[in-house]
Amino acid sequence: MHQKLTASTTTEGSGPGSVGLLSAPAGAGKTLLLANWAREYSRASPDVDLAWLTLAERDNNVSVLCESLAEAISTPLDPAGRAPTGQGFPAQAGSSRPVEQWLAHFAETVEAHDRRTTLILDDVHTLHDPMSIGLLDQILTHTPDNLSIIVAARYEPPLTWHRLALDGRLTRFASTDLAFDRTEITAMFGEYDITLGDDELAIVENFTKGWGAVVRLTAAFLAGRSDIGDALNEFTHTPRPIADFLVDEVLTSLPEHVTTFMLRTSVVDSFSAQLAETLTDSNARSEIDALIQYNFPVTRTDSADHTTWFSYHPLLLEHLRAEFRRVDHEERNRAHLRAATWFESHHFELEALELEVSIGDPCRILAFLERCGLGLVLDGHSGDVVRVLESAPTQVSESPITRLVLAAAALHSGDVTSATTCLDLLEATHPPIADEPLFLAMSLEISCASPTSDNNPLVSRLVRRQNSTHSDVEAYAHLEVATALLLKREFDRATVEYTQAVALGTLRGRSRFVLKALTGLGFVASLSGDIEAMRAHSTYAIDYAVEHRITTTAEYELSASVVAFAAYLCATSELPYRIPTIGNYRSTDVLGASVPAFGWHTVVTFGLHSLGDAADRRSTAADVRDAMLSAIALRTFSLATLALLPPVVNACLSVGEVEWAGRLVRDAADEFGETSEIHLARAAVAFSSNKFAEALVEVSEALGSTEEPVLAHTVYAWTLEAGIHAATGHERKSFRSLHKALRAAETGGLLRPFLDYGASLRPIFDEFSGHFGDQEAFAEQVRNRIRPQELVSAPILTPGEYTVLRELASGDTTESIADTLFLSVNTIKTHLRGIYRKLEVSNRRDALKAARRGGLI
Repeated sequence: MHQKLTASTTTEGSGPGSVGLLSAPAGAGKTLLLANWAREYSRASPDVDLAWLTLAERDNNVSVLCESLAEAISTPLDPAGRAPTGQGFPAQAGSSRPVEQWLAHFAETVEAHDRRTTLILDDVHTLHDPMSIGLLDQILTHTPDNLSIIVAARYEPPLTWHRLALDGRLTRFASTDLAFDRTEITAMFGEYDITLGDDELAIVENFTKGWGAVVRLTAAFLAGRSDIGDALNEFTHTPRPIADFLVDEVLTSLPEHVTTFMLRTSVVDSFSAQLAETLTDSNARSEIDALIQYNFPVTRTDSADHTTWFSYHPLLLEHLRAEFRRVDHEERNRAHLRAATWFESHHFELEALELEVSIGDPCRILAFLERCGLGLVLDGHSGDVVRVLESAPTQVSESPITRLVLAAAALHSGDVTSATTCLDLLEATHPPIADEPLFLAMSLEISCASPTSDNNPLVSRLVRRQNSTHSDVEAYAHLEVATALLLKREFDRATVEYTQAVALGTLRGRSRFVLKALTGLGFVASLSGDIEAMRAHSTYAIDYAVEHRITTTAEYELSASVVAFAAYLCATSELPYRIPTIGNYRSTDVLGASVPAFGWHTVVTFGLHSLGDAADRRSTAADVRDAMLSAIALRTFSLATLALLPPVVNACLSVGEVEWAGRLVRDAADEFGETSEIHLARAAVAFSSNKFAEALVEVSEALGSTEEPVLAHTVYAWTLEAGIHAATGHERKSFRSLHKALRAAETGGLLRPFLDYGASLRPIFDEFSGHFGDQEAFAEQVRNRIRPQELVSAPILTPGEYTVLRELASGDTTESIADTLFLSVNTIKTHLRGIYRKLEVSNRRDALKAARRGGLI
């Protein structure tokens, strides 16, 4: 700050002198800063004269102001304000001619001085006389080049600051420049022998906002207190010393209409101009402009919808609320009611709930919970709902609707035990509630969280329910039915239910809930094996999250993980969004591991996607293995765990870790029994150990299962079967299995299963190239992604031979190839003889097979 002040007094050239404006509220430290800087500057710059003038009410007389200015800079002007010619100031204050004469002589006298001068004008906000303000404005506009002026005020005086800024002569200092940071707060408290912990320091920093005088008053308030925690709690409610300062130094100088405006708007934490007009029945914009003009400590923020919100300093807000309660309790209650109604009508339902609870009318609170309680939970405000309702009247807390909302909040926070206890109590005390759709939907969600529960009765009751008129309840019911159907592998019905949940959530503007339902659609598509729909639904969900600015939610991460997994299955690496680093969620203790916010399944899918480009593939595979073990142990969403098992087992095998893969299969079989996914994963482990007969039996079990196949397991099974037949010399059988896999994989562009078994499948692709019918193009695409095993030993052909070899694959005759390449038939035959000799074959068909094996084409 000292350096910036010094720089602001530097003048260059022969133009008018520079001007600094230091504007900050009372107690911000303006005078102290300038005094300290002036002492330092005087020692460092002995060739500069410093002058100081603290303005007061008496300076609202232009004659007095002229006298004060002349005395401050020690000019030879007559103290009475007369020019050297002897023409004194006339008594008429309204005459401008004497003022102009004085200004001219003032400038001449300063310019005649052989030293530079810096004039500090403190408390300039006290000026309100138009002539005095006009005089000061003229001085600032026509400042001599050897005079610099620093103006300090609680708020910007009504001078032509824009003109000075346009001329490049103005340096502004704001209250934020003077605010104490943590280091300075700590130093201030050290003067009082007070040491604060990080949490205590954060409280002081948050409530003082670095306001210098308030920081010092806080330190004095805490000095000598042994119970710092209790003292800080008292401090946050604006104790008497701070309240006195706020009243004497901040509030008393404001006009009554501004004070009234502040009292009425203090019922909310922050307000927009529209809300303020509702609360005050006044022209809120002019009142807000007045607050800004007075440089009042108010914070301004712009929301995503470009609405500007204003909030008072925390300690000042507490004081205003206490004062409003004292002076007009009834008007305060009316302001609360207006604010609550406004917030609810503008979809700020959490703020509305807080106000309703502060009003304390049980009937209003319960009616609000009926309308918006579940919606708040669905929008991700579970913790806030619980916090606010803790201070609700007993009549509210014991009501069935409150307990339902609290059960929903517990459930959506992952506390299934508390939710179950709450629902059991409700069913015991209010038996009819067990038939309510909301009660049934929560019961179904709890049931879905248990791997041993039978969901069928609850699903049937919810499907047969009488539709509620409450769209939030209906949306929630559809979502839970969809999830239950998904776990039962009834994918078509689940898709319909998720789609209805999306529509109802959109109707009420529940963006978090809509994103969750869209994520569910992505899950259905992925588990049903529709990779194309999997990508489409999840990408749409991500775009929706970005549009509604909810990308920090677990639902967003879940959708992102589905897209990442689709990219893994399709063997693509580029994604249009960020993905977390799997190492951030690494665990060495499976049962004791803390669960990431978006679940272990998401960690697995993100890890699989990053495996291909990982610098250390084995370490990344280990992270995937650990996350998978955690998912198996927790048994949460068992269908997803089983769906991911074969890809994860193959990932472990790809880094040579057969033991890792074997452990995953054993643990999953212990938890979930002998499912088709277990058989498929076990077949992969057996195949990697060259136990081909055992592997074939396991694949047959997987393909013969009566369960609805999930994910890409059918493609994995046929691909693995093709690999087994290839390894045992049954090329024709291998071709038939491979062809089935290609037909199933083509629509979604599924490449991963073929790459996982590429080493054993490449010879089949080479041998039967041209025989895959409608899948020939896709087969060629897959073949090109599999690394040829004999590439290093491929013979060297001449450029002409390479050209002819590529043309052979087209099936054209020798004559047609000659025409295409504009060569003679004899030249083509010469190249063919060279190709046959180098590839050690005797005909075109064998030449093409050898070239494909060697990666030449």
